[in-house]
Amino acid sequence: MAPKNACAKYQYVVTQSGPKIIPVNPPTLPKDEESPADYNSGGYLPVKLRDSFKDGRYVVMRKLGWGHFSTVWLVNDTQVNRHSALKVVKSASRYAETARDEIKLLRAVQEANPSHPGHTHVVSLLDSFHHCAPEDIHVCLVFEPLGENLLALIERNNKTGIPVALVKIITKQVLLGLQYLHDECDLVHTDIKPENIMIVIPDIEQHIQQQLSVSPSPTSRKVGVPPKLRAGVAIPRRTGGREKHVHIFDSQPLSSPFTSPVPSASSSPTQKPGLHMTRVSGGPKSGPKGQTSANSMDSDSSLVTSTATSSSLSLRSNTASSITSISEATSPISIGSTLSAMSKLMISNAEIQMPISESPNSYHPPPLGPPSATTKSSGPSGISLLSQMAPQNAASTETVMLENPKAEDSLGQRPPQVDIFPTSPLPISVKIADLGNATPSKRHFTEDIQTRQYRSPEAILGRSDWTHTADIWSVACVVFELLTAEYLFDPQTQANLFSKDDDHMALIIELVGDFATDLKMGGRYSRELFDSKGQLRRIRSLKPWPLERVMAEKYMWTMEASKAFCEFLVPMLEVDWRKRAQARDLVNHPWLNVDDEEFDFTW
Repeated sequence: MAPKNACAKYQYVVTQSGPKIIPVNPPTLPKDEESPADYNSGGYLPVKLRDSFKDGRYVVMRKLGWGHFSTVWLVNDTQVNRHSALKVVKSASRYAETARDEIKLLRAVQEANPSHPGHTHVVSLLDSFHHCAPEDIHVCLVFEPLGENLLALIERNNKTGIPVALVKIITKQVLLGLQYLHDECDLVHTDIKPENIMIVIPDIEQHIQQQLSVSPSPTSRKVGVPPKLRAGVAIPRRTGGREKHVHIFDSQPLSSPFTSPVPSASSSPTQKPGLHMTRVSGGPKSGPKGQTSANSMDSDSSLVTSTATSSSLSLRSNTASSITSISEATSPISIGSTLSAMSKLMISNAEIQMPISESPNSYHPPPLGPPSATTKSSGPSGISLLSQMAPQNAASTETVMLENPKAEDSLGQRPPQVDIFPTSPLPISVKIADLGNATPSKRHFTEDIQTRQYRSPEAILGRSDWTHTADIWSVACVVFELLTAEYLFDPQTQANLFSKDDDHMALIIELVGDFATDLKMGGRYSRELFDSKGQLRRIRSLKPWPLERVMAEKYMWTMEASKAFCEFLVPMLEVDWRKRAQARDLVNHPWLNVDDEEFDFTW
């Protein structure tokens, strides 16, 4: 029997020409693209191919992506004969003001200390200007074109995680970029996550030219723009006015220059490819994860379109579209063979000059809902997710908490420069993107920071004395996710029992241990989460499961490998943000050193 088609849904509306029955989801609207309703006054600028900006300097070639704040376009810069990513911000004053603040920050970041090795690991703003349209004025930002973000890399390796060697290289570069932002610019990024770390494409101009020559022609749909809503009521158009239409183009992010990786060694030192251990009842967590954004923060502020590579607000969207890759006939590159002549590659002394990298994804796997949502509801009330994942004897086993080395604080001293290793290129180079939420360390623009899964304890508590080390907590979460393809913390809520903040704090305590009451208090939400004795109000049953055991018991790492990894990561997960390791303390950590044997995989 042929599958039944879904029933179409219609609604009754009153228009200027009389009552009509129209589809609720018109089939003519593009899927996973911006809404036509956002093309009203204060919204997006209607852009078409071959449109030009800044007196003809930038000519539109195709659409790269979109988000809540802007659309992003691949443009040809006729003045310097190269391609760039043009971000066209919505015209409403709140978006324009945010964009102007971002421009100021980006310019300050570029000029702070260009000789610092971390400077090359922060995205570059090439130009900015105002575009006067017939109805509104739009702020425009021009960025260097970059490849995909790390989320796409995680999704393609969602069974085994990314190989350890690549994770070390990526982590090294992210820490260098943060060292630059923290020490040279006195900025806290506040939204470090995989979506905001971009992969550099080598020979970008050649790659773009090849993409344009083989990619299908851009397609668009002409759709009507519905009336603007105000307080839930549609504002009628002027009598006799024609209905407004707009062309919405399908996004065409830059595809990968290489084939999808087929690792011959998994992320874990002992884990076999395809093996995915989990203690969550109801099946493994093997697919992409749903995104949760910070309270009062729009998830699109983390938008990859700030560097022009996302086809939607987030790569965690429900899309399974396949994008043509130029590399279908390209054989995989063996990193091991490339670096076999080297006895040891010391990442701690290396700086990226000519990277070989991957770029935007050619496939978006359909996301799966977080399995912990069902696990939470089926488990005992008041018990956190990590407790339910822990071994059955976790409660009875005496747990030795990991020693947390305290890095000396060198505030007031200029951090040492990292030596440059000029000869051997590394297999990947990344840049930190989206500084739209960055803030000075002592003059915060907002206290609501960080996307949920990467949020630090001080941010969860609502404290106002957080500083640069909030970013370091997020980096630790990202490193774990790169290695395992799973969140380190993925809090859930259970109606009338506990909130995500409750569960988040429970997960943190189970992983890193309980902490002093004075650290728990002093935040806007402290009294909501903890009682006067420093105990969680809504979740009482906790089962400690330290990171070293998590890596060994769940991900099958050897105890030696797990201990070495924890010596690096645990100082980044210090609950006391004043004692947490800083980027300058971590960039030369021994765990970041990579042997050529670790490159035994196919890229």
